[in-house]
Amino acid sequence: MHNEWRDRESKAAFMFNAEKKELEETVMRIRAITILLILWTLPSFAQGIGFGRKEEPHLGSDAISSSTFTLGHSYDVIKYTLFMDWYNVLSDESLRYYGVMQVSFLPNLVSPLDSISLDIGSPYLTVDSAFSEGELLQFRATGGMLTVRLERPYLTTDTAAVVLYYHVDSPGASSSNPQTGFYLYYGGEQLANNYVVPQTVAYTMSEPSDARYWMPCYDDPSDKALEEVTVRVPSGYTAVSNGEMLSNTDNGDGSRTFHWKENFPVATYLMCVTASVFSIVQTSYVRAPGDTIPVQYYVYPEDSSAAVSNTECNIDTVASMIRFYSSIYGEYPYEKYGMACIEPFKYGGMEHTTITTLNRNHEFFRRYVVHELAHHWWGDNVTLGTWKDIWLNEGFAVYSEALQLKHLDPQSFKDEMDYYASQYFLEYDTVKYAIYAPPPGLIFGLAEYYKAAWVLHMLKNLVGDSTYFNILSTYLSDFRFGTAVTSDFVNVASRVTHFDMSWFFDEWIYQQGYPVYSWTYRASGNSFTFYLKQEQNDAPIYKMPVDLGVYSNGEETVFSFVDSLRLQSVRFPFAASIDSILVDPGDKIIKQIGVRTDSTLPPLSGPMSIVFFPNPFNGNAQIQYSIGADSHISFDIFDLLGRKVKSLNEGYQQAGTYIIGFDGRGLASGLYLCRMDTDHGNKTTKILVIK
Repeated sequence: MHNEWRDRESKAAFMFNAEKKELEETVMRIRAITILLILWTLPSFAQGIGFGRKEEPHLGSDAISSSTFTLGHSYDVIKYTLFMDWYNVLSDESLRYYGVMQVSFLPNLVSPLDSISLDIGSPYLTVDSAFSEGELLQFRATGGMLTVRLERPYLTTDTAAVVLYYHVDSPGASSSNPQTGFYLYYGGEQLANNYVVPQTVAYTMSEPSDARYWMPCYDDPSDKALEEVTVRVPSGYTAVSNGEMLSNTDNGDGSRTFHWKENFPVATYLMCVTASVFSIVQTSYVRAPGDTIPVQYYVYPEDSSAAVSNTECNIDTVASMIRFYSSIYGEYPYEKYGMACIEPFKYGGMEHTTITTLNRNHEFFRRYVVHELAHHWWGDNVTLGTWKDIWLNEGFAVYSEALQLKHLDPQSFKDEMDYYASQYFLEYDTVKYAIYAPPPGLIFGLAEYYKAAWVLHMLKNLVGDSTYFNILSTYLSDFRFGTAVTSDFVNVASRVTHFDMSWFFDEWIYQQGYPVYSWTYRASGNSFTFYLKQEQNDAPIYKMPVDLGVYSNGEETVFSFVDSLRLQSVRFPFAASIDSILVDPGDKIIKQIGVRTDSTLPPLSGPMSIVFFPNPFNGNAQIQYSIGADSHISFDIFDLLGRKVKSLNEGYQQAGTYIIGFDGRGLASGLYLCRMDTDHGNKTTKILVIK
């Protein structure tokens, strides 16, 4: 996969060199006209910016339905090569910036490709012109979609590129024009609740589908591409982006230009640029001898000391987090790891590839830092194929967060998992939905984070630690730097375990809810019968192994069985007196459970039947029997004098109807009685043997 992307990049580089002179001239033109741009903007916008802004990414149904993944895709993006001039917007002179985007791509249609479609975030982003191979192209922009007519048809063996000149009118001028994709705040401006912005900052935030508002692109996670970004900002500012920094140039005109390149394919929602006045606090992480990557905090200058010395999380702590995840998941895959810490920022953090954006108020909180770092294996490296599969990102990151806590403090792990469960239960009381394909507006619901983390925890308990990490290793290897959907992960789990694991994911991922158990037991002689009832009526009946902790005289004995019925009973040998029983003592299942209640007991006798056929018979026959509740089953054959002449023991069985074979070749001709014994009573029928 990695070599394939290197080959594609070389093709893209060839196309880029063909356009290089044109791009350089464009950059020079943009620099020359930056002063004139002041005349094209309304100064009043700068005064009003910040009021009535939307402080969250675009999470509505429009963002999901606009994904073009479901429409098919006629080309494969190889690389985005982008220039943006942010000098004026950061200088408080303009609410408009100009950009140049080159999209390099490969056609993937059998028939020649004569046009491409890209997402553009109307009304903010406007494409001014389009070129390819020096020719001006025709294009049409409508309904948030840009369709560009290519200068000639391209075959699947061709590498093509279009260059788009565009501008973005910065959102945020009014409550009806909220910030989307590109965010801009000026130091000292007052926002809602008398909040004062500490310093000027501009940044992009695209999840789930807002990259289109700051750059023309195919804005869908299914198509990952390489990326190269150049940004011009005022002197004193730092513009940070994905990948490695190729250059930081003083332009001699009060501006600097930062040039970044990401060497691995990235989804558009994970691409970003953040610009402000930063101090850079740095350490290193050594992957192998001769292979060292930088680990960086980009913080406001007044926070630089804390980035070194904060007791909960500092720059050295972050390096140790990378080391821990590398030890359980495989080495950190990218060329750097950085965190740009800013405010205002609505969320705790966002896992932009190699350059996480962190809310400044959480920049040294372990939970936030380690969560976004974990995404660099689960979400950034292996990326969700559609937004229906968001749990593959968020559930994996949350459970990784818990595992890192367990590594630091094993005693806190149970409390962490209990917290996840309790928060999910609160959400479920209000809105009920399955993890897979959450409803519009709930792709970042707690089921995707906390219940999904529990699903992974249950999977690990079910298959064992070694097999679980083997599943993750195989999944990561199979989809490295690519995308995956839920069925891909299910298939990997089945392949690694050599069992069909679809039953597990069908009930926990594709259906809503969780089990609600009630229970009781009856002790009799040297055994006890345990009764477990699933009380939930808005979720499936769960098939899961269940542990019982049986306590007697201070000693614990653990019994296990597979529960799969609305009401299930199982008998265990146990001669001692029972002081108490605890269901799932190891907290292996996300559940709610009541205290012992006799209401779970089935009637002492249930519907039972037993039929012999053929009857009369000679030699072999069959016994068909039905039981109305789970039970141990045995059969005894008696002659008319009451002597037992044959026994069959079928063991413990679930309620239902069964057929078994009966070998009567050793019986003499005559009349016999066949008695079926169950935990709830017995049933007898007459059989006739004719020789």
